[in-house]
Amino acid sequence: MNKKQIHLGLAAPLILLGISCTACAGKDPVNPDPGTKPTPTTMRTDGRIIEDVPYVDNSKKSYWCETYSNGTLPAGKDGNGTYTAEVADPSVVRGDDGMFYMFGTNRVALKSEDAVNWQLYNTNIVTVGNWASDWAKEKYGDGNGLGIWAPDVIKVQDQWIYYYSVSGWGRPVGIGYAVSDNPAGPFIDGGRLFIGEDVGIQNCIDPSIFIEDGKVYMTVGSFQGEYLVELTDDGMALEGGETYEEQIAYAKKNKVLIAGKPSGWDGAQYEGTYLTKKGDSYYLFASSGTCCDGTNSTYTVWVGKADEITGPYVGSDGKPMTLSGNNNTYGNLVVYAGVGEGLNAYGTGHNSILIDDAGDWWIYYHAYIKADNFKTRHFLIDKLEWDEDDYPFVGENQDGKKKRPSYDYELDGPRWFDEE
Repeated sequence: MNKKQIHLGLAAPLILLGISCTACAGKDPVNPDPGTKPTPTTMRTDGRIIEDVPYVDNSKKSYWCETYSNGTLPAGKDGNGTYTAEVADPSVVRGDDGMFYMFGTNRVALKSEDAVNWQLYNTNIVTVGNWASDWAKEKYGDGNGLGIWAPDVIKVQDQWIYYYSVSGWGRPVGIGYAVSDNPAGPFIDGGRLFIGEDVGIQNCIDPSIFIEDGKVYMTVGSFQGEYLVELTDDGMALEGGETYEEQIAYAKKNKVLIAGKPSGWDGAQYEGTYLTKKGDSYYLFASSGTCCDGTNSTYTVWVGKADEITGPYVGSDGKPMTLSGNNNTYGNLVVYAGVGEGLNAYGTGHNSILIDDAGDWWIYYHAYIKADNFKTRHFLIDKLEWDEDDYPFVGENQDGKKKRPSYDYELDGPRWFDEE
């Protein structure tokens, strides 16, 4: 029995927040059209790196996919219940078990067999014990209004690590981590990784991890400069020494500004970064604008490209993302819902990237949507295309608009290959 047969045998349909799904329209999921030969790729299980390799014959494999439509609530929940609450700042990974996992702000966790149909399975995926007093007393003296924001989950060596922000509105603290042998969790808290002010990073939230040649890097920051710092090879401490003081001194000296600039809060800068690589180029996705104001939200995803992991990350106009601020945002536009009345979505941003078995890139991001009258943020999915300068963007939808989120259109989703 292949995965497609398993999927169709589920007792109840699983519906993604903001996305409805049906069988792959117009295609035989077991016998793809001759013209759908996949792009040759290799990737880590988390899908963050894609490299060109000699073509591999997939004639003995089948593929299966689901169509999706951004704009239908609710998401699946254990049993036959529903879940219409927020799923924001999505971090999407592919587990060693072949399942897909999504983690969001405030400890929400979902899972999927196909990266289209999702099921809520945990609303407290990480227990962080006494963090409110331990972390807050170092920074504020209390834990009032603090929460677990914007996690990023990735496999480092043989363990899965859940990196999280401890923050409240106007009260950023720093970055912590939790560990599990399984991407499904539960994750056991490892405590503080670092306090933002200790390393000279203001508004220190939104960690994102990238691993290359055994080195573990983190991008972090929000509207006051985005920085690249290096972690130890096990991902559980800052690089630079045995003690926290030694690590802080090293990070403070060696952190690299990769987008925005140190300043007061500036909404033309960035937060919610996501670093990945295609071929020899590094890509930094980042969100700019207002994230959390319903139909007034202007959140927008941008991307810059670099030859080195440390940058400079530039748009196709050659201007680096470090120039951004004072009402100017640089890089190439990836997705933007627009402003004004009568739109189906607002505030598109804080993305993850997933690469399917056919080599296509998929962006997962959150937005306020018409389906629940823009009540809260839900995650959406769209396919990325590549322009003549090799920059990604959300492709043309059925209404003919590029770089806009799809909505109410049934579109082909990610493709996954199975042995017959």
